Amino acid sequence: MNVRVLLGDAHRSFVEALALRLDAEDGIQVVATVVLPDEAVRVAASRSVDVAVLAVGPGPGGFVSVGRQLSKLQPSIKLVAVAADDDTALLARAVSEGFSGWVPKDVGIGSLLEVLHAVCRGETRIPPLLLSRLMPYLVRHSQADRSEEPLATLTARERQVLKAMVGGLSRLEIAEQLDISSNTVRTHMQSILSKLGVHSSLAAVAMARRAGLS
Repeated sequence: MNVRVLLGDAHRSFVEALALRLDAEDGIQVVATVVLPDEAVRVAASRSVDVAVLAVGPGPGGFVSVGRQLSKLQPSIKLVAVAADDDTALLARAVSEGFSGWVPKDVGIGSLLEVLHAVCRGETRIPPLLLSRLMPYLVRHSQADRSEEPLATLTARERQVLKAMVGGLSRLEIAEQLDISSNTVRTHMQSILSKLGVHSSLAAVAMARRAGLS
């Protein structure tokens, strides 16, 4: 089954060239290319998309600003940011919008494909150096309540799953540790994000760390 990809970049020549390159890969189908954020929303409202690969940049607006809209239209969609700079603030904004993948704009096609397939498996793919900067940034700048109140709505099992997430375990590792299925872990993770009012696993982990869950 092909991975259906939506590509977005303000530069039409870049996005069209990337579309041609990805379409040549087995298992990848580019369903649309867009140059405006509103166009990405319209595509998601009318066509099935597995992964949206969107160029992001600093400043208001841009593709990073429509992450939540895309996720609301298609809850299963995965978001990958393509960025020209290693901007921690921009990465934090993207994570808060639901992006789970981050790649440099000059990345090779092989690395981009690896990220595409990884996020489809439910993984988060962010370069280690950026990730090491991101967690402290999220902890410092999160506007969530500093108390444990947001975590009070979680069930005992959801707290176990969240604690494992804080420990850096993958979904499969959590399933093995708690002796439950991977699909059950996914269901718990989705419930955790919903109850905490966040849109990514990284944001949930940052909130948990602020609340002292470790």
